Amino acid sequence: MAQFPLYELLELKKLGKPQLKKGVNPLNSRMYAILTIPLFFFGAHSSIAFLLFPRAMLHATAYGHWEPVVLDVLIEFVLTVVLLKGLKKAGNMDYADLFLPLGRWISTVLILVIVCYFLFIAIMGIRGFAELLMIVFVVRSPLYAILLLLSLITLLGSSIGLQGVFRASNLLSIIFLPALFFALLGCFVNSKLFNLFPIVNTSFDFLQHGKFLVPLFSICPFLFLGMLPPVFRVRMKPILITMIALTLLDLAIVYIPILVYGINAARLLNFPLVTSIDSVNITWTVFNRVSLFYAVALLAFVLATASFTIWSSALLVRKMVPAWKESYIRPALCFILFGLAYVIPNWSSIVKIYNIDIWVRLFIYFIIPCAVYVRGGFIQRMNRKKVYKNGA
Repeated sequence: MAQFPLYELLELKKLGKPQLKKGVNPLNSRMYAILTIPLFFFGAHSSIAFLLFPRAMLHATAYGHWEPVVLDVLIEFVLTVVLLKGLKKAGNMDYADLFLPLGRWISTVLILVIVCYFLFIAIMGIRGFAELLMIVFVVRSPLYAILLLLSLITLLGSSIGLQGVFRASNLLSIIFLPALFFALLGCFVNSKLFNLFPIVNTSFDFLQHGKFLVPLFSICPFLFLGMLPPVFRVRMKPILITMIALTLLDLAIVYIPILVYGINAARLLNFPLVTSIDSVNITWTVFNRVSLFYAVALLAFVLATASFTIWSSALLVRKMVPAWKESYIRPALCFILFGLAYVIPNWSSIVKIYNIDIWVRLFIYFIIPCAVYVRGGFIQRMNRKKVYKNGA
């Protein structure tokens, strides 16, 4: 069945089977459906990867950084395929619809794990960007004021629903992705090609010490796909094509600091990519600093991702406890977001958190796709049996 754009769907109080308004152009609907999810997927990765991924990957190995980058992408590829196959087998179901029939305890554990991790993504994204914001824009502004503003915008974004978040994501991608790419391309003015060498790391030391596991926090947006099937069918081919573009982006943001400063100097920087972008001096631009393009673009993607995670978390909680209203759950989650983000004192603490939660993160990455795949296979078999009985 063809999928149609979110803005052409009837407003429904509850997530049900979407219906199409009259006068919809099927060609435009199909094009919108193909582009919307990949653009959001790309933007969500950008909001997470640009903050800490270059620093984490620079510390993963001394040279040959493309090897752990490609390995991380391959891990995400496998997890994404498993998740999407499970969602396809299950039909138009999100995490709550899949897991709630499993019983009170199992469903509560699985859904709470997803809610807590989605909230964690929002907390770390907002807190990390607040740190960047104080460096690039507002050095003297108090942290609580910045976090409060970002939390309120996140609350507003989550309140407009999935349709609004996706419309905003499309618009923000069209406006800010060119600005982001412009900021990255500007870095090549100061790059030195000989800093790339040596390119190949034959020792694979990042496997021996497990350092490639730290940057795996950047692949978490693949879990977002499990919230989309009730409204949108997630197509595997566009997502996998988007992952190729994400691989090139990851390689670029890791190698830009290396090309500009060299590996030894780049590893000493807390913000290697921002520092590389800030070193560019292009006099004909509207802004004096190219890093402003980078910061504004990143702000848009961070807020869109945080809004989506708060909306998703509120929906999962409401489905788990129907008596609670989403209009109350979302402000409560944003209050938790603000409070937990504020108690993180500095950038060093953010780095430590990403290093400490490796095994929890890997557990979630493994359990959720596998649970969706197993549950989806069970639902598919049950549907086939019903069809067989009805046919008989």
